[in-house]
Amino acid sequence: MQDDLVLKQLIASAQVLGIQHDPSVPAGDRQILRIADEQKRALSATEIQQICSSSNVDGQLTEHLQNKANQLVQQARDFLLREQPHLVQPGGALFPSERAEACWRDCWQFFRVIVYALACRRPQFTDPVGMGALRALYAHVGVPLEGLNIALSQLKILTRQEAMGPTEDQLLSESFDHLLEELNKSAVKT
Repeated sequence: MQDDLVLKQLIASAQVLGIQHDPSVPAGDRQILRIADEQKRALSATEIQQICSSSNVDGQLTEHLQNKANQLVQQARDFLLREQPHLVQPGGALFPSERAEACWRDCWQFFRVIVYALACRRPQFTDPVGMGALRALYAHVGVPLEGLNIALSQLKILTRQEAMGPTEDQLLSESFDHLLEELNKSAVKT
């Protein structure tokens, strides 16, 4: 019973995106991000246009990445399963299939939020408290961070191949690096 309560609290507190609280981002853009993030959805073409006009980021790339999200996540998934097939076999950290599906959904959600970060030109996009709760949640349910790191690192490579210029490439690289750093922070302070 206590375990269920802890799990519910962690789920409620886990939050990746922090841009919607950044006062240097225009209020209308923050509102768009808040609503899209609450709905766990990609940005619409109109939303992309508005945010990218504020940040002076190429809206075509943002839209292109969103349109390729499923394909890119699938390619990262396939790479991970080639590298570590034992993860989805009995006894593996992504077995049974429901655990694997949850991992792929998380990869898609991380990608969605990185696209938000790109659109806003904010590679430091996470919410520190929410990320702490996410790390605690992952530890609580035994998410295999090694596998998630491999999948996200591959997703970074694939996504950067889609970049249409050095500025966007750098933004994507910094955003993925920031996410990976935040996901892998140790709870132990020295």
